[in-house]
Amino acid sequence: MVRKLTASTERYLVGIYKLQNKKGIAKTSELINLFRVAPGTVTNTIKRLKREGLVIHQPYKGIRLTEEGHEIALSVAKKYGVLERLLTDILEVEVSLAREVAANIGYYIPDDIVEKIEKVLSKA
Repeated sequence: MVRKLTASTERYLVGIYKLQNKKGIAKTSELINLFRVAPGTVTNTIKRLKREGLVIHQPYKGIRLTEEGHEIALSVAKKYGVLERLLTDILEVEVSLAREVAANIGYYIPDDIVEKIEKVLSKA
């Protein structure tokens, strides 16, 4: 069964994924800066993600994705990447705007449409 996540959860998982790949672990302060939210928002979200089995939080050390969290983050990051390519390569949208738009609309685009976009991009 595929788990349906919120847009916020998807964004957090991708953010943690990117930070973890870059630095080995994601820190709460980095997530606060990345998402431009209050510390309490990040704390509450991380607690929820931990309860859902998507992250491992080691106080004062950082946050890592569980295997399931990692798989979801990879899938979502791929979707965002396909949407970014559509926006930049086909529609000629500036990269930073394309990233922002992809992150905002990626949640709403079904996987079968993303696959169709990939096919179009492979021919371009």
